[in-house]
Amino acid sequence: MAFPYIFTFYSYKGGVGRSMAVMNVAYTLAGWGRHVLLLDMDLEAPGLTGFLARNEEITADAAQRSDVLDLVGEAIRAAPGSPGSGRVMEKVAKLPPLSNFIRSVAEEKLAALKPKMGRLGRLDVLGTDQSPKYFDRLAQLDLRNLGHEGLVALSNLLHFYFKAQTFPHRPLGVESFEPTIETPYDYVLVDSRTGMTEIGGLCVGPLADRLVVMTSLNDQNVQGTVTFLHEAGIQTVPRSKGDEPWDEDDTVRGPGEDNASLGPKPTIVVASPVPAGEVIYRRERLGELEKLLGVRPVSLSYHPQMALIESIFVRDYPEESLANEYRRVTTRAMAQVGDDPQSLALRSMVVGNEEKDLRKAIRLALRAAPVEPALGVALLEILGTRAQPGGPDPEVRQLHAFLADTEERRPMALTNWGAALRGRA
Repeated sequence: MAFPYIFTFYSYKGGVGRSMAVMNVAYTLAGWGRHVLLLDMDLEAPGLTGFLARNEEITADAAQRSDVLDLVGEAIRAAPGSPGSGRVMEKVAKLPPLSNFIRSVAEEKLAALKPKMGRLGRLDVLGTDQSPKYFDRLAQLDLRNLGHEGLVALSNLLHFYFKAQTFPHRPLGVESFEPTIETPYDYVLVDSRTGMTEIGGLCVGPLADRLVVMTSLNDQNVQGTVTFLHEAGIQTVPRSKGDEPWDEDDTVRGPGEDNASLGPKPTIVVASPVPAGEVIYRRERLGELEKLLGVRPVSLSYHPQMALIESIFVRDYPEESLANEYRRVTTRAMAQVGDDPQSLALRSMVVGNEEKDLRKAIRLALRAAPVEPALGVALLEILGTRAQPGGPDPEVRQLHAFLADTEERRPMALTNWGAALRGRA
């Protein structure tokens, strides 16, 4: 898989809960063991960074003064020139590393989301410095003066920049005496500016692998969303089975199939906020949106608390229906890149049985386990019977480490883990 996958969350107008949707999807992914970078690109009205800072979600680091404007400024200075990918990678190599710009969500803020199998993922934020001079700095970027070609070149450069970033990581089953593994993020989630703006174009252009387009159900939002889709080159009819895949992990689903999306760049539509009352009228408006777009939107319900105080529902109120809906949006996004448990399980069996690649099959099963523990246990036990006893492969050790998280399998898993470590030694 070509991780990280970059998802831009866009809305034609504000007030649809876009920033909170990005936030809740990010926390859900981290709770399912995925490494996530949150990118606050709503530069004219940044919200993510302020929310996280006010609620003391991110670690304080006075030495880290650079922010998203610094990175965009560096990229603007590097972007002009040949659009060829070789030249782009040369420019990427000259940009400062992402570690100069990011802050991490504090581990204790994620603890409540720890999966039953495996470990929490990493959640980093690339946001704004919130200083009084912020808007002066934004004006100095002069994005409007870049023109169409300049914005496309900048968006393309940032795309390859985020794809190239890694961090040292030691997954479960890789011991402290072994070197860390340079690991890419799994997902980069971009909170975009609303409307037809330079910043919006930057976010939905080459930067994004996938789009999540959010709209409320009134005519102003719906018609604006349709206009945006036309301007962005997204067809307002379901993708046909004959469509050329957007990239190697794009599974084209035809009309009426589960997870059908718009295209050619795979696009999920989310209706938000959907009121609980007025059942007949709500059904009528959702039907009108589906008729205009050709695909059934994912719904996020109106919750009165969100109108009063922004919340990370998936962590603080996991039993609420809105938390389940955020998790549903997350699963839809994962399905767009074949990273949902069902897709992973199917690929794991195919890779293990037909391609005879046990290590890759285990890696796929390890991704499914934090999301669906029961499915993960079943897959890992099957693959464990095919692994060489005491085999030193890191995937085999990770398999035993994951199974050691389950109480009934712990004694045997620890025994096998120890044998694998001895084989490694």
